[in-house]
Amino acid sequence: MKEIVSIVGRPNVGKSTLFNRILGYRKAITEDVPGVTRDRNYGEFDHAGRSFILVDTGGFDPDEPGRITSMVKEHIYAAVEESSMIIFLMDCKEGLLPQDREMAAILRRHEKPVFYAVNKVDSPKREMDMSDFYALGVEKLYPLSAAHGLGVSDLLDDMATLAQSEIEARPEKGLRVAIVGRPNTGKSSIVNRLLGSERMIVSDIPGTTRDAIDSALRYHERRFVVVDTAGIRRKSRIAARVEEYSVVSALRSMERSDVVNLIIDAHEGVAHQDSSIAHLVIERGKGLVLVVNKWDLVDATVREEEYAEMVRRKLPHADFAPILFVSAKTGRNVLTVLDADLRTERELKRRIGTAKLNKAFEHFTGRLSLPHTGRRQVKIFYVSQAEKPPPTFVVVTNYPDAVPEHYRRYLENAARESFGFEGAPIRLVFRKR
Repeated sequence: MKEIVSIVGRPNVGKSTLFNRILGYRKAITEDVPGVTRDRNYGEFDHAGRSFILVDTGGFDPDEPGRITSMVKEHIYAAVEESSMIIFLMDCKEGLLPQDREMAAILRRHEKPVFYAVNKVDSPKREMDMSDFYALGVEKLYPLSAAHGLGVSDLLDDMATLAQSEIEARPEKGLRVAIVGRPNTGKSSIVNRLLGSERMIVSDIPGTTRDAIDSALRYHERRFVVVDTAGIRRKSRIAARVEEYSVVSALRSMERSDVVNLIIDAHEGVAHQDSSIAHLVIERGKGLVLVVNKWDLVDATVREEEYAEMVRRKLPHADFAPILFVSAKTGRNVLTVLDADLRTERELKRRIGTAKLNKAFEHFTGRLSLPHTGRRQVKIFYVSQAEKPPPTFVVVTNYPDAVPEHYRRYLENAARESFGFEGAPIRLVFRKR
């Protein structure tokens, strides 16, 4: 699971410069003008074996009037609420200002781990100037220079250590299932049916659910944690910052889930955004179940087989996922969602014996020959399955870069025909011997 880390602080303290420094490339716009970053900016990085999502936020200035400033404040609060840990960045040159004190007070109320970093410490004299910042009552300050990279590794080392300790402290949480989809597809209604309660707010107004909500239940002697998320919209449709936060919340829910149930509105059909969500799920290696909700609203002459064929055509990259037809309103088939989740979990963890795997791939290559590179034939020496889900097959060959995309797809489809893996994305990794 990736930990979400937000960088917060006053305008022009160097948040975007630090963001770029940590990611290792220039993703955020950095200018010596306060307030350049208004929307949040996201990037992913790894450090010391831990994975993180880094969030660059707009500058916090509680005294600045105006609608834009108000929205910036709103999405800073949302980012803090969503994050696993916070980097609070201050400016050594300007010293400790009232805005810094106010931000520190806000962070204390959220009770999240905070790393208090002081930027622009690029000389021993500057480091002497840091003493004012201890007035915030913090045990440790991180002096750094985002522009030159000084002190950044110490900050990242402590973040990775904290992330590891939190992971080790987490108890086993059962099968984690994320309920995702476009707004108003009936996600919360499905969760309510599964839980047998009205725990989620249900409304026909899109965007009612703002945050990811975890709910535990037991089914067939298994513990489930069901995560209802805000509806995911295309970026151009996200007007309010709170909805932008909802998208991140839904993406994070995918990250910390085992299986994702993509809810499709039967009346509206498959939209482009459904395809994008499915792509995100597959990219993250999660199990996928397609749930067609509001089936009670569809004309009785429409057969499930015909509708499923239409879904497959519009979501060809998710053709391995089971399709269920349910009605949260009437309760029809809703429990079959949990049955499909359990089957998908088994498929995610299923392993194929090495001898059986190699015999199958020998058959695949005999059926359709491997390509040539120049005068030389591409050969597969052996295949093995990696330990962790999703099902990942390491294919050792003499020319991994010479295996064309169409042949990779052929091998993936052949493996799925032979071994199934319904609901589980398959990975093929080609390596040179």
